[in-house]
Amino acid sequence: MAQPESDQNAEVREVLIDAVEVQLAAIKAAVSFWVEWAERTSGFVSTAAKSLDAMRSSDKNARDALLEVVDVGRESMRTMTELPRHAAARFINELEGIAGRRQTRHARAPKSSPANGPAPAGPPKPGRAPKRRVRVKP
Repeated sequence: MAQPESDQNAEVREVLIDAVEVQLAAIKAAVSFWVEWAERTSGFVSTAAKSLDAMRSSDKNARDALLEVVDVGRESMRTMTELPRHAAARFINELEGIAGRRQTRHARAPKSSPANGPAPAGPPKPGRAPKRRVRVKP
């Protein structure tokens, strides 16, 4: 028997909400990646500029200033390689938060009754396995 139109509309609505939530989680992770990238790059640029100024003013040995810039550059590159991992972790945390809110939302939803439509019919049909979600680990 086909589902009533209101049940189908509710399911479509849930799918659309889930899709938008995942897209927003991806955008949040991308923005946090670029914010962190800009902060780290800004720190490197300011340190390199200070060292360059010190070399120009002869307050500091040029060799020492150059070594400082190289060290800061090395540290900057090391921290830059961690940025994708941090963004992926933020994305996964957002997805887990979405899953938690979804479970809470479904727990509060009224159970199916004759007024809300037919109750699900027992175990799944033979040959059709229930859908499983795959979770990606960082």
